Amino acid sequence: MRLQEEISAAQRAKCIWLKDGDRCTKFFYDVIRTRQHRNSIPRLLNAEGRLVGDPMEIQEEAVRFYTDLYQQTDYSSTFPALVTKRLVSRHGNSLLLAPVRMEVEDIVMKANPNKAPGPDGFSSGFFKRHWGVLKVPVLAAVQEFFVEGRLLKEINHTFLTLVPKKEGATSLADFRPIVCCNFLYKIITHLMCRRMEGIMQGLVYQNQASFIKGRSIAEHSLLAHEIAREFSKPGRMKACVKLDLRKAYDTVNRDFLCHLMLAMGFDERWVARVRECICSPTFSVLIQGTPHGYFRSNRGLRQGDPLSPYLFTLVMEYFTCMMDTAVHSRRIIPLFRLVSPVVSHLIYADDLLVLLQPSMRGMRALSDIMEEFRRLSGLQLNKKKSRVYFSSRCTQQEERAFALGVDRGELPVKYLEVPLMVNYAKKQDCHSLVDFAQRSGRLASCGSIIWRTD
Repeated sequence: MRLQEEISAAQRAKCIWLKDGDRCTKFFYDVIRTRQHRNSIPRLLNAEGRLVGDPMEIQEEAVRFYTDLYQQTDYSSTFPALVTKRLVSRHGNSLLLAPVRMEVEDIVMKANPNKAPGPDGFSSGFFKRHWGVLKVPVLAAVQEFFVEGRLLKEINHTFLTLVPKKEGATSLADFRPIVCCNFLYKIITHLMCRRMEGIMQGLVYQNQASFIKGRSIAEHSLLAHEIAREFSKPGRMKACVKLDLRKAYDTVNRDFLCHLMLAMGFDERWVARVRECICSPTFSVLIQGTPHGYFRSNRGLRQGDPLSPYLFTLVMEYFTCMMDTAVHSRRIIPLFRLVSPVVSHLIYADDLLVLLQPSMRGMRALSDIMEEFRRLSGLQLNKKKSRVYFSSRCTQQEERAFALGVDRGELPVKYLEVPLMVNYAKKQDCHSLVDFAQRSGRLASCGSIIWRTD
């Protein structure tokens, strides 16, 4: 009984780093209470802007908000042929091979047993402990998906866990919906990810570094820093545009994604299986740990689905194609035209940094590209959070920012959590990095003390 209590508490507390430490359910329950306090939703702004605290009203508002969020709007049904990189046919055929027992077993054995269970109540730890009994039916279910391309609706039911982006969040726009999927579904999508991993590098340009094997966030950060240093040098006018996408994962046009994958050379059968994974889920919203509502969606990718980062990367690749077309037609002039490859923009997940010479024509062209990209992909520019940064020699800065449709900002600014500075870094510019390092050091110190406690 004591062991069962500790296992239950550990899973709820998510204390992976203490999994082999002293048995102490008081510690686990303290962490549970801390997490519940941090993630609880005592008050919420409803659609009329009124603050409500009644649990029933909070539940109804959350279900209504996410039901509306995942509904398709005015997207285009026709897509221009701008894709230049295509999948080699032999790679496409390898995606469709039915997985063997060793592949499935490797996914299960490497899974973290302390992750929260899905809507069916079975965690990865349950599958690992009882793999001797479960391996035959699980392998059969996984292989059937790769052969038939169909998922039972029960397998793809999803809980939405609302994680606040800031302390005291009261608007649902300030919560991040992280999905909790069934482990059987995760086995399938992890296998799909492993197969896509080997082909992504050949499909995605160097402008993107996220989720691509062999590419690093550090490379993007250093390149952006070097470009920012160019702003202090004499010569032509320069501009750097930091673009923020509103609800990026949640608003992806799935029809556009599937059309794009076909244009990239993915086999129709593979695209059909991807469509089955992203279009068939049903949702319930977790409020104070209890699921509420039951609804479907017709847009968006789920944050927490192993497949979503790869698919989102493909969507952002279309933005690269649009930018390259604008550069080749000279609608947009990049900062460094004589460098190969030409660097007109950098993408890391949904962080976009556009680098261009800020002519009025170029700023309007970038605005048109973002609007066309929204119409096709569903990804909308958040103008309130986006900023344009000009070099000191740039004239008519307000007019140029107005042509783009975003506000003007001042360097330094954070990009990938590192400040972009025109001049050499000063002590105050690195306070955020120092604070982060100090917090990490304190956590490591606390962890070592706990491990030594008798």
